[in-house]
This record gives sequence, C-alpha cells and structure tokens, in this order.
Amino acid sequence: MENTNLAERDFFFLREKMRKQNRVWKKIKEGKLKKLTAQLLWMYLYVRRYWLLIAFYVLLGASGSVLSLGFSLVTRDLVDAVTGMNTKGIGRVVALYVGVGVGQIFVNAVKTRISFQIRLKVTNEIRADIYEQVLHTDWASLAGYRSGDLLFRVNGDAGAVANSVLTFLPNAVTALISFGGAFVIMVSHDPAMAALALAGGPVSFLATRCTTRRLRRFQRENQEVASDRTVFDQETFQNLQFIKAFGMLNQVTEKFYHIQRRAMDVAARQNRFQAYRMMLTSLIGQGIGYACYGFAIYRLWQGEITYGTMTMFVGMAGALRGSFNSILSLAPTAVRACVSAERIMEVVSLPRELLEDEEAAKRMKETGRQTGVYVQMRAVDFAYEGQKWVYQKADFEANPGEIVALIGPSGQGKTTTLNLLLGLYHPSSGDIRLGNPGGESLEISSSTRCMFSYIPQGNTLFSGTIRENMLMAKPQAGEEEIIAALKSACAWEFVQKLEDGLETQVRERGQRFSEGQKQRLSIARALLADAPVLILDEATSALDVVTERRVLNNIIKREPYRTVIVAAHRPSVFTLCSRVYKIQDGGFSQVDERGLQEFLEAF
Repeated sequence: MENTNLAERDFFFLREKMRKQNRVWKKIKEGKLKKLTAQLLWMYLYVRRYWLLIAFYVLLGASGSVLSLGFSLVTRDLVDAVTGMNTKGIGRVVALYVGVGVGQIFVNAVKTRISFQIRLKVTNEIRADIYEQVLHTDWASLAGYRSGDLLFRVNGDAGAVANSVLTFLPNAVTALISFGGAFVIMVSHDPAMAALALAGGPVSFLATRCTTRRLRRFQRENQEVASDRTVFDQETFQNLQFIKAFGMLNQVTEKFYHIQRRAMDVAARQNRFQAYRMMLTSLIGQGIGYACYGFAIYRLWQGEITYGTMTMFVGMAGALRGSFNSILSLAPTAVRACVSAERIMEVVSLPRELLEDEEAAKRMKETGRQTGVYVQMRAVDFAYEGQKWVYQKADFEANPGEIVALIGPSGQGKTTTLNLLLGLYHPSSGDIRLGNPGGESLEISSSTRCMFSYIPQGNTLFSGTIRENMLMAKPQAGEEEIIAALKSACAWEFVQKLEDGLETQVRERGQRFSEGQKQRLSIARALLADAPVLILDEATSALDVVTERRVLNNIIKREPYRTVIVAAHRPSVFTLCSRVYKIQDGGFSQVDERGLQEFLEAF
C-alpha cells in the first residue's frame, strides 16, 4: 500500500514537471521568451552605456536605505533611554538620532538634485539616439507607419524606456537592501516576528505573477490608444484649413470624443483591475501588520522586550512588508518598459539605409560640377510589396544639360519613379545608376542622394525665416548666394519687397505665402543645394506659363551641366524638354512629338 502511494506521488510530481516543461516549451515556440529576452538585452545596452551614472544613482539610493535602517535602530535606543530602560549614553543616542535624521535630509536633497540631472541627461540622450535611428531607417520600410505613431514612439515610448533604464536597477537595489537589512535585524532579535512579517509574501508574489500578463495587455492598449491620439491630433491641426472649408468640425469633434472614450475605457478597466489587486494585497498587508503589532504587544506584556524594541519591531515589520512589496511592484515597471521597448524595437530593427558608397558619391558630385551627372534606368521592374506591377522593363536616361520629362495619368508611377531615382524605393529587378560622363558610375542608393535636389509635390517649407529655410539646403551659404538662388527661381522679386526681407517668418507650412510663391521658394532652396541633378515633381504647377518658362531657363543658364528631371502635365514644360517618357498601364516608354500630342489631347 505504501509503495502504491509512493508511485502515485512520483507520478503526480512527474506529471506536474512535464506540465511546467510543456508551458515553458510552448512559450519558447510562441517566441515569447525569445522576445522578452531580446527586449531586456536591448535595454541592457543602454544600462551598460550609462553604467557609471546609474551606479552613482544606486549608491545614493543604497545610502538612503542604510540610513533608514540605522534610524530605526537609533529610535529603539532613544525610546529605551527615555523610558528609563537604558539610561547609559543618552547624550550619545540623542546625538546619533539627530545626526542620522539630518543625514537623511542631506542625502535625500542630494539624491533629488543629482537624480534630476542624471534623468534629464539619460532621457534626452536615449531619445536622441532612437530619433536618429528612426531617421536613418530605410524609407520604404518606414512608409507603413503613420508619422504621429512614430512621433509617439520616439517621445512617449522612448521616455518610458529611459525612465525604466534609470530607475529599475536603483529601485531594485534599494528595495533589496531595505528588505535584507530589515530581515537580518528582525531575525537577529526575533525569528518568529520575522516569519510573521513575511507571512503575506507568498500571496503577494502569486498575485503579482498572475496579474503580469494582464498588466502587459493593458499597457499595450494604453500605448496604442495614446499613439492613435497623437496621430489624430497631428492630422487635425495639419489639415485644419481643409476641415473648416468642408464644414467637417462636427465629424472631427465626434472622432476626438470617440478616441477619448477609448482611452477612458482602457484607463477605467486598468484602474479597476489595479484597485482590486491593491485592495487584496493591502488587506493581506494590513492583517499581517495587525498580527505583528499584536505579537509585539504580547511580547512586551510578557516582559520579554522593551518599549524601544517593540517600536523597532513594528517599524521593521512595516519596512519588511513595504520593501517586499516594492520588489514585487517592479514587475509592472518592467512590463511597461518591455512593451515600450517592443514598440521601439519594431521600428529600429527595420532595414537601415546603406551608406557604403558615400565617399565615392561625394567625389562624383564634386566632379559633376565640371562634367555633370547622368542618370540611367535599365530593364527596371517595380511593384509595391509584391502587388501589381507599376511597370516592367523600364528604360530611362537623362544626361547633363538636358531637361527630361515624365508624363502619365495620376497614380501611374511618375512620383514612384522619382522616389526610385532618390533611392527611397528599390527596384524589384533591373539597374538604376548615375555617373560622370566618361567616368565611374554608382548604383542608386541612399549614398547617391547627395547628388539630387528634390522639389516634391505640395508644400515643403518649414517654420522659421526665409533665410533659415534656405540654409537648410546649404548651411554655409552667404547672403549673395541665397539672393542669386532666389533670383534664379524668380522669388527675389517678391522677397525683397517684404518688410523683413530674408528674415520674414515663413510660418508653419508657409501659410503667409501663395502657392506660387511657396513653389518658387522651394525651387530656390533646391538650387542653392547646388546638386548636379534637379528633380521637380509638379513643382511649377502653381506658376503661370511665363514665370514657369523663366524659371526653367534660369535653371539651365545658372548651371549648364545640370540634369533636370520633371514630372508634369503642362505642355509649356514639354517644349523645353530633350526627351519625354510616358508611364501608363504598367508601361514605360519614350514618346515622340506625335505620341506627346495624343497624350495631351487625351488628358
């Protein structure tokens, strides 16, 4: 019978062991442990980078914990001295009591001051690092993310990671010192009291373990809602003129309230969950506290301890429970950090732009000032994410001193082609190259982007002055160079009439200027960059025909070897072009005058 019970018990333990192994194996198969490890290792890189500052922060926290423990012991001696249980050395005890108290104030003041400086430095540097990584991410991979979402990840998520990197380890060390010190003192005086103070520990540990998954889910929901709110706010204020013009204020306001309701719902559910969790752990802690207090009173009544020791026991029991709960409360902090790290890693792990040809591209650009730069596409195929082909077997060339046009209905691939030339997209097959005539050539990449000046559709002006906008293209440019570029773009004629001239504020998205003026300012900035290849994507659409021809003629006159590639619809542009290519229905071909005329008649 006894052997049967042993066999059943062994079978039970074996079955439980196999269940645990299966759970771990399932997590590994699902990639959860791998993902968690990757998140922790990613944050560890920042811990290692700032280890000296974090170590100093840990030292400050540890000194505060040691002083708190010392204060409890000194309080015991002071109470015993006052109650007459130990009258020897009362002056020394009072001096220690005052000294430790003042020491705590001093350490806390220093900690607050230095921790602020460390937090500010580390947080800003981590945000800057993540910001820079996002900027250098491959553009085609990044295009699937909304700008507001990226903004929140760079600011909100990066801030959460920085805060966790800086505080998790110091808080953990501080809590462990408080816990270990209180436990040693309690055990040395009364092991039974120490055991009683920790009685609620297992329950609190199990509660924390069971709630971690739900906390992670709540945190992810909170981050997603906050990201959606950032996206909505950004898009609303960017398009406020459009919203007002179309009378869409009610719809936008309703959507705002909808996002608010979502945020409130997630926050309410999380608050309710945390309230129940806190109530459970608080009730357990309160019960243990009453038990410790009652046990201390009983020991005092029995004459086994002094008033000072009883005071110390009650304080240490609270410190023991508090530090244990502090250790457990690190779990939600870790969860928040891991969720934020996961969201950031999702972006920074995207492919980076390749810059291995950067030096060769700079040499080619310098040579291009005398010889110009040609651009060629040979048998290029391109499709967005493996979907329908934009075009196949595309051939294209633009040589120094030429204006080459791209025509075609909207949405057929003109802007896509320009993005391919800029190395923002990558062809599915084929070859896109540029080079100096009779010299070396390079495959198009992010490294060769320095040889292009690009004027996209729409407004590309930034907040600041006209001068500041111009200097973005060439920071070292002098006033004469700026004025020359403005003259070539036919912009100086209105800029010089402004009251503040080059110091005139552009305002966000160039609100104080007409569309034609904004286009001319954008063209002037591109010309100032002095790149051998100029790309204009419908960049003269808001200009009258006469001004458009003046601008294009000035561009060629300013730099005879410059290669100009234009995406346009207006016939006035085509009369100045050396060649015209048509993109339509998946095809890419050069057209003659007859084909051009047929296209213009059709569109």
